[in-house]
Amino acid sequence: MQNISRFISKNLFHHKDLTGYFEPVLQVFKPSWRSGYFRAQVKSIRVLCENALKITLKPERKWPIHTAGQHISLTTEQQGRLISRVFTIASGAKKLKETGLIDLVIRTHDKGNFTPYLGELAMNSWVNISEPMGEFIFDEQSNHTTLLAGGSGITPFIAMLDDLQANTQNHIHLLYYAKPNGHLMVEVLEKFMTALPNFSFELLHRSGHGSFTKYVSVEHTDELLVCGPEEMFIEAEKFCKSRQIPIRAEHFQAIRPTQSVNEAARFKVRLNHGDLEVSNQDSLLSEFQSHNKPVTYGCGMGICHQCQCLKKKGIVRDIRDGSLSDNSEELIQLCVTQAVTDLELEL
Repeated sequence: MQNISRFISKNLFHHKDLTGYFEPVLQVFKPSWRSGYFRAQVKSIRVLCENALKITLKPERKWPIHTAGQHISLTTEQQGRLISRVFTIASGAKKLKETGLIDLVIRTHDKGNFTPYLGELAMNSWVNISEPMGEFIFDEQSNHTTLLAGGSGITPFIAMLDDLQANTQNHIHLLYYAKPNGHLMVEVLEKFMTALPNFSFELLHRSGHGSFTKYVSVEHTDELLVCGPEEMFIEAEKFCKSRQIPIRAEHFQAIRPTQSVNEAARFKVRLNHGDLEVSNQDSLLSEFQSHNKPVTYGCGMGICHQCQCLKKKGIVRDIRDGSLSDNSEELIQLCVTQAVTDLELEL
């Protein structure tokens, strides 16, 4: 019966399931309700510094409890367009169980097409979040752990420390790099120093302190956990390999288009049911159709959102205004989008 329902939904209503077809009606009673998403209510927004916000959300009850260190995809609607970005949860599961709340600490960028609008979210308004994702979690069996954070990469470590018991036997030392006076959540780290007798941290910046390697005690590091920009990860990986120290990491990097949008080029698109090569001179929808790839679509003009899918990685161009996305996860419409780099999509 379930398979019949899905067949009808896909072929008659152009949705994965029937609930997606009735989405506009359900949103009248449950704002921001969307098929396949979880809802979360905005409970507070706090400015941490000039370009950083702390957003506290209350997920709906059916949202799965996360493990400290995991991340979520946050989706908001901006001018009728759904945009998603991935952020690490900056609070532990203990806080969620006690208060029903989670925190996100987010760096904002004035020229971005997502983060500048987060400060404008209304109190008690609704956003969408994904289920918790990722395997970057703390190993409580270790005796000596060194944490290496860069910029907003402090967030998973805040969550991990938030969930640790005061009597933990693990000795934890945090090396936190940021621009001078740009370290986030320092007051929280100071509270952890009081609550966790075996925890210590250092606030560092590259220009004044140089490489992190001189601050790592090889004798007292069973494992190095890294969260920061790509160059930090590369340096840490080389260091750990040379000293045979186990390393686990989450790192982020920006990808830039390698071709002008006016220059013909072809890019690889990785799909959940096979790969294909597309041109940057036509919409992804047209490219998929020319390759006989089955894809749901409606108006073909960017109005009905029936060809909407999740871009996991890569950069695309919006045909309507020429704007480029970044490399993060984002909901896109195939009919008004062109490839600018190699892509990974989830249809």
